[in-house]
Amino acid sequence: MNTPLAWKNLSHNRVRTCIGVAGVGFAVILIFMQLGFQRAIRKTATQIYDAWEFDLLMRSPAYLHLTEPRAFPRSRVMQAASVPEVAAARPFYLGLSQWQAPIHGDLRAPPTQPTNPEDPAGEWRSIITMGADPHDPGFVRQDICQLARQLSDPSFVLVDSKSKPEYGPVNKRVFSAQDIGVETALGPQRVRIVGLFELGTGMASNGACLTSPAGYVRACPWQTIDEVNFGLIKLHDPAAAEQVRARLLDILGIPPPGDQPAALRTNTDVEILTREEVNAVEEYRWVVETPLGQIFTLGVWVALLVGVAIVYQVLSTDIANMMGEYATLKAMGYGNKYLTQVVLQQSVLLALVGYVPSWGIALGLYHVIETASGMPMAMSAEMMLIVLLLAIGMCVLSGTAALRKLYQADPADLF
Repeated sequence: MNTPLAWKNLSHNRVRTCIGVAGVGFAVILIFMQLGFQRAIRKTATQIYDAWEFDLLMRSPAYLHLTEPRAFPRSRVMQAASVPEVAAARPFYLGLSQWQAPIHGDLRAPPTQPTNPEDPAGEWRSIITMGADPHDPGFVRQDICQLARQLSDPSFVLVDSKSKPEYGPVNKRVFSAQDIGVETALGPQRVRIVGLFELGTGMASNGACLTSPAGYVRACPWQTIDEVNFGLIKLHDPAAAEQVRARLLDILGIPPPGDQPAALRTNTDVEILTREEVNAVEEYRWVVETPLGQIFTLGVWVALLVGVAIVYQVLSTDIANMMGEYATLKAMGYGNKYLTQVVLQQSVLLALVGYVPSWGIALGLYHVIETASGMPMAMSAEMMLIVLLLAIGMCVLSGTAALRKLYQADPADLF
């Protein structure tokens, strides 16, 4: 039979087909959104690390996560700089401090308008505070390195323009050139905003700023200048990272991680990781260990189950309503194998027809969410292919479950 029976079945009852396409589309949009959020978490988990220039990273063995990295002696970074294979070894400071949203206007003048209860002015917020050498900050992007040169005084800071409105920009929406020159408090000290950079704050905080090492110690007085949080090691040959790490561990008198149980390495004050290891650890923490990542993973499965249930109802109803036609085909000599192909073809067609508009809608939602929240919602070709395969698999599974009714079609029922 050359007749496209699967397509004819779908176009015969357009209302039921539209319901099926809408159900598939709803499930596909849910899958796109859950995967998009999960991908955004992966990206934000490592975006600050991705901005740093390093092949090996030194950090404390007591490291918990980015904003609780703990500290280790700065001298360890200086020791690493003496190795010939190391092109640069930069100390980097990072922690959470407290930022006071700037109070704009003349405080001595009587207010001309009622106070806005949603105005964050004067309120304190946790902020990611980074400290780096103004002349060699260790960022990959040259625009940030150029801006860092302005940090000539410990009271000067650069503010991430992606920081949320709750940190008090002049226009109440986003930090801009209007905020340059504004003074406020960072930790126990007064600071002045001398510039803006664009990086992104990650999942741990809604705001970030960059200052010099001396400025960092002013903002985080519990830490001294001789204690750093990270050591950014740039190699002449990045491909030799493993060999250089082994040599550094030997020079520093630190046994490799696998040589001794953790209980016997309690005096070790630093560990060294490759970029791949750093990214893997951060992604695992945010995607697997935190409830946020688990929720989005669960959301994908929920979306698949919703799609399977909807498509099953559409196909099983279609088979039940056309039982006589299927029985006639059996009487004409067409077996279960052919009829199975027809139903599965219907399933794939539903998946394809429902996928295309859902892709467009999801793309629009990605743009809206990224604009409103700042989350890096990006749709890659790999994600598009994965969602398409999931949609087809979802519909084929529904079609397979609906085949039970098809096999019940009996030519004898025609008489």
